[in-house]
Amino acid sequence: MFDTININLKSIDTHQLNFVKTVTRDLNVDTTTSRYGTTYTSHIDNLTIRTTTQGVSIGNGSLCKFLYGNNIVNFTRTDTRLAFEKLSDTLHISLNNATVSRMDVAYNFDVTYPPESYFYHLGNLPYYKRLEQMFYKGVEGLYYSSVSDKKQLVFYDKIKETTNRKDYVPPEYQNKNLLRYELRLKNRIKQIFKVNKVTVPMLYDVEFYNRIVDYWKSEYRKIVKQNEYEIDITDCKGIRDLNKIGILLLVEQQGGMNEFFKKLDQQYNTGRLDKRQRSEIKRQTKELMQNNSIGVVRSPLIEELNTLVEGV
Repeated sequence: MFDTININLKSIDTHQLNFVKTVTRDLNVDTTTSRYGTTYTSHIDNLTIRTTTQGVSIGNGSLCKFLYGNNIVNFTRTDTRLAFEKLSDTLHISLNNATVSRMDVAYNFDVTYPPESYFYHLGNLPYYKRLEQMFYKGVEGLYYSSVSDKKQLVFYDKIKETTNRKDYVPPEYQNKNLLRYELRLKNRIKQIFKVNKVTVPMLYDVEFYNRIVDYWKSEYRKIVKQNEYEIDITDCKGIRDLNKIGILLLVEQQGGMNEFFKKLDQQYNTGRLDKRQRSEIKRQTKELMQNNSIGVVRSPLIEELNTLVEGV
C-alpha cells in the first residue's frame, strides 16, 4: 500500500557515538555547509539521505521501487517491514524510533477499461479542489487537493505514467489497464490518526496498518460518484419523480455534474444566481445523483471501481 514514505530520526535516539560516520560510511556523500552546520547528502537507489549531527531524514522516493525496482507491484505490509530492514542494514542504524513525516498510500487496480474512462464518474469531493490532468489525448489524471494542500487524492494510468518516465514495466503488467489510486498525506499524520507520533514499526503493525487502509478507503468513499442514466418510467410514481428524472437528464445533457456546476458558477459570477440559490441547487443535485430509487442505474465502471477499492 505504501509508496513514498518520508521519515526523520534524531541522532540521540540511535545511541551511536559517531552518528554521522556510522550512517555515511558506505555511502557517496555530497557535503554542504551553512550557518546551521554541515549536511551530508547521499542516495541509496532512489532514496535521498540527508545526515547532520542532529539526525537523518530519508525519503523523496518510492519505498516499493527501493525494494523491487518498480512501484507497479502492490506493496504489502510485509514488504514495508522488509524495505525498512534493508534500509536499516545499509545505514547501520535502527530505524525503530524514526517518525513518519509524509505517507503516500497507493494501490494499482487491474481494471476492465482504460483508466481515463473511470475519471468521468469521479465527481466533486468536499473541501478539495478537483483538477484534471490534461494531455493531448484528453484527461489522463485526476487530482483532488485539499484547501490546505496537506492531502491529495490522485487517480491515473500507472502504465502510461511509468512508460512516460521511461521506468521499467514488468512483463506481466505490460498492456494492462492499471488504474492507480494514491492518497498523499503530506504532513499532520499524527493528527489524522490521533496518535502522539507515527513511527516506522507502526507502518507494519497489523492494527495500525488496517487503520491506514480504512482511512484510504474512507477518503475515496467521500467522492461524489457521477452516474450514467438509464431511465425506466415504470419506476415513476408521480410528477415529483418525473421532475427529478428531468433534472438528472438535464445534468447529464450538460456533460455531467462537474460541467453542470461550472455553469452554475458562471451564473453566480454574472449575478443571475445568488449564493443561497447556487448552494441549494448544488445540494439537491448531489442528493439526486446518489439516489438509486428513481430509475437511476449506476455506471458499471464506477461499480467495478467501488468493488475493487472495498476489496483491498
